[in-house]
Amino acid sequence: MEKRSTAAERGEQLARHLHANPETGLAEVDASERCVRLLREWGFRVERGIAALDTSFVAEKTLGGDGPTVGLVVEYDALPEVGHGCGHNLICGGVMEAALELADRSDLAGTLKVIGTPAEELFAGKAPMLEAGAFDGVDAAFTYHPSDVVAVFGTLNGAALFELAFQGQASHAASRPWDGRSALDAATLAAHALAMERQYQRDGCRIHAKVESVSGSHNVLPDMTSLRVNVRAPKDDLLQGLIESVQRIAEGSAHATATAVSVSLLSKARPYLMHEGLARLAWDVLGIPAGTTYDISGSSDLGDVSQAIPTVCVTEVGWSPVTWHSRELHDAAGSAGAVASMHRAAGVLTRMVERFVASPHEWLTDPDFALRSR
Repeated sequence: MEKRSTAAERGEQLARHLHANPETGLAEVDASERCVRLLREWGFRVERGIAALDTSFVAEKTLGGDGPTVGLVVEYDALPEVGHGCGHNLICGGVMEAALELADRSDLAGTLKVIGTPAEELFAGKAPMLEAGAFDGVDAAFTYHPSDVVAVFGTLNGAALFELAFQGQASHAASRPWDGRSALDAATLAAHALAMERQYQRDGCRIHAKVESVSGSHNVLPDMTSLRVNVRAPKDDLLQGLIESVQRIAEGSAHATATAVSVSLLSKARPYLMHEGLARLAWDVLGIPAGTTYDISGSSDLGDVSQAIPTVCVTEVGWSPVTWHSRELHDAAGSAGAVASMHRAAGVLTRMVERFVASPHEWLTDPDFALRSR
């Protein structure tokens, strides 16, 4: 049967379409649908709606007989107001290109799983999908991220995202301020306390907050104020300490201002764990010195996957240094240079999978990670 077009053509079409039509986390309806259609066209069996996430999917195809199970991790969400300011259109196009390139390789022993994970920016996809069994049987997970360097992901912080909803008592600020209790005062006090908390944290920890909403007009004491808080840490125990600090500060700020607070942990991601064996494979295929890592204080729910399954994420140069999560990066993610880097990354992923399935024990040397699909 004649192929409709090449894997590279389809990957590029997908990346460019997503760039022109960005969808935010948990609303990636078109992106998910396009991935699923492509995978079915290439002979994959596809299951959708994993972990009650409408835009998630798992596609599976046996290649050339018994062998390890390889997971290719796809992301496709964009950022509100910004678009693809993290280059997820390229991740989607590049990983899908590699999947299609490998789909008909009957000379490779093993099974290919393509795992579509929504809402990476919200840390809302991979952890529930892990719990629901989407990664069951996967021996190693592969993905890529565009960047301004060629490297292998080394460290990423774990993270927790909170909403602190303060409730006070509305009252006119001029005529009867004594009858009111300002929820904004409580949120302001919490934000200040969180800023002061930074001086006590270990290296690598991060705390940042933003007032999300304030009720009422300027001359009425607001009875509702919402504060979004993000904390990050390089280790699980440090992250847990930050989570407890947020809870303590929220409650203390409410108590000090005679208001009430509801603390909601919206999402959480674990620190990223680099797998040494798969990193060796990546360095070799990339042709870069061993130990070349991309270490940042940002976060991703890929960390949850890496803590459960041997995982590797390669980076390719898609642009000159530019601010993450910006409109400038969105523009760069649609450039010819970025798309060319996506094709290079797809080739790297393809070669890594080829070498992994040929000799999985060469790369899975950690005794904690035995082959799971046997």
